[in-house]
Amino acid sequence: MIKYIDSHCHLPKNSDFSDVLARAKMSGVMGCVINAVDASEWNQICDIASKNKNVRGAIGIHPWAINTAHGNWANDMDFILSSNPNLMLGEVGIDKTRDDILTQERIFTRQIEIAIKHRRTICLHCVHAWDIVLRVFKTYRRELPTVIAHAFDGTQNAIDFDTNIYFSYSPNVAMKNFQKMRIGAINTPRDKILIESDSCVLSDVSKSARGVLKMRADITANDIFNNSLGVFFNGQIA
Repeated sequence: MIKYIDSHCHLPKNSDFSDVLARAKMSGVMGCVINAVDASEWNQICDIASKNKNVRGAIGIHPWAINTAHGNWANDMDFILSSNPNLMLGEVGIDKTRDDILTQERIFTRQIEIAIKHRRTICLHCVHAWDIVLRVFKTYRRELPTVIAHAFDGTQNAIDFDTNIYFSYSPNVAMKNFQKMRIGAINTPRDKILIESDSCVLSDVSKSARGVLKMRADITANDIFNNSLGVFFNGQIA
């Protein structure tokens, strides 16, 4: 069986995550990273990740959720990360299809500072906003931890940016009308490619793998799996 690690998934709305994990494992998904959208999901994600060695949790304020962030979110995030050494930061970023870019940037920048303080991997959401994201990253270049650019469909400038960014591809990479994402998958260094479901159906990560591998004769599913192991699980899973 081909093995996968889902580098970006979300909580299911109406089912237990242990059931999601069991079904995913039957499809070859050996591990995953669950990303929060807003603070209401943080405690549940922490609990799931603490009970499953092959699950990593990420807590963050998504750019779509900036208007529902409570006043103490930064202090709460700082405390939770300090108390949970395997937690990541995510899903955070900038999205130009949404309003109030200045507030998005302020909240994003504060979260980057918290990730730097705790040396946590950052799970990045970026839509038409690489100019802003790279400007923020340049400010913190010497301190920036590992970044996972999820569902990447950005520019070559991002791929060439001189820091530790990995590029994760969603099932859309298998679709011909997602040309920017497909070009990104062709141009990403082989040791920086990851794959994801971007959903609560973790087995969809296999579609991402097929899409990438169809365009990249120089890599295998095992190469991508090993990339993921190194980024998320220190080279091994339970």
